[in-house]
Amino acid sequence: MADMLRAAFAALALTLLTGAAALAQQDGYRVIEAADPPRGADLDRLMTEARLRRIDTGMTYVTRLQGDLADGPAIELSRPDVSPRRDGIGVDGGSVSAMAVIGLFLLGLVLWMRFGGSGNLLAAAPKPDRLRHAAPESWALTEAERMTDPQTLLDQIAAMPDRSAAMVRLLHHCLLFAGDDSDTRFARADTERDAFRRLPEGWRFHQPLALLLNATELAHYGGRAVDEAGFARALETGRQLLIPKKPAHA
Repeated sequence: MADMLRAAFAALALTLLTGAAALAQQDGYRVIEAADPPRGADLDRLMTEARLRRIDTGMTYVTRLQGDLADGPAIELSRPDVSPRRDGIGVDGGSVSAMAVIGLFLLGLVLWMRFGGSGNLLAAAPKPDRLRHAAPESWALTEAERMTDPQTLLDQIAAMPDRSAAMVRLLHHCLLFAGDDSDTRFARADTERDAFRRLPEGWRFHQPLALLLNATELAHYGGRAVDEAGFARALETGRQLLIPKKPAHA
């Protein structure tokens, strides 16, 4: 992209220089209207002798002139069959060159705004990977914890000595993932069961999350001890939800 941008600016600079030179060459007066000069009796003989001697001669009787004779050589002589411009606006070599220079300058400006400088002037706004909905207040989850890497989060939960609290923490993060993934908003006063009821029944991880919810409720509210096998299943459910699987290579 950088090489393409440098090439575009080089072409723009060359065109600007060429256009400026072409405009500079347009300095001079312009004959708007001319009349046939009077012809003397010896004109034909004199013109024949001039041609034989390779002498270039000519005379122009000007009736309308744009500019001043001191501005330089004449730019062009208007054709007799073309009516003079009344408003001074037309498409000729000079105006076409000016329009080309202006157009290329605007193109260069747009390219600079898109890629030059910070490169963000016309860049599209970044899109978030997933919209994060607010967690219920009673869950007491900070934004920093929600932004924790999923693998790091699972490692922290696995290292918690209080298995019941670890199950609750894991359930909270899995429910928040489910809300974000299914675009489901939770109320500020929702319990874990209330939040689960809001999820669509057809959501892809509905059944594994239901099993995790039941096991967590039995441990946290029912006082059932969490054995290692049950805790391992809970962690596997969390890994299934929080860590997306990479596509298999062909």
